[in-house]
Amino acid sequence: MARGLFYLHTHANIIHGNLTSSNVLLDENITAKISDYGLSRLMTAAAGSSVIATAGALGYRAPELSKLKKANTKTDVYSLGVIILELLTGKSPSEALNGVDLPQWVATAVKEEWTNEVFDLELLNDVNTMGDEILNTLKLALHCVDPTPSTRPEAQQVMTQLGEIRPEETTATTSEPLIDVPEASASTSQ
Repeated sequence: MARGLFYLHTHANIIHGNLTSSNVLLDENITAKISDYGLSRLMTAAAGSSVIATAGALGYRAPELSKLKKANTKTDVYSLGVIILELLTGKSPSEALNGVDLPQWVATAVKEEWTNEVFDLELLNDVNTMGDEILNTLKLALHCVDPTPSTRPEAQQVMTQLGEIRPEETTATTSEPLIDVPEASASTSQ
């Protein structure tokens, strides 16, 4: 996902604006592919960011979008962080937990040293899951959902850090694109 988001931001100059777990599809090799990024390409620059800000799904939308109404790379990274938290916790970001959203709930649990309480039990029972990997991934996800946009990493930094957390999973497919962006000159005939 991070590699696809990095591609959108740097090579296609696209802000997704509505990244949710339902916009991440898996191919036959269980490789994540980002979908539903076309809205930002259809809108003008001025109208697009406002429409995207209101289109952002509840629970995935960065807090500043409610005030600024302008989607950007940092708001996409926030959404990516929420998806990672969703994977780690097994909880839906659209459901309030004790009256707070998923990122706040996880941050509070970690601050109060209830870190083991946040992880999905199935994830903890997985023999292949390494303790340091899930803890480092949790730290990275919390960095992505930092309330201050300027302190959030860029998609490339997230991609790099995920590669450092689990190098054998990312190095094998680094040359494979994780998103298909249709080019304007591409032929539609086969």
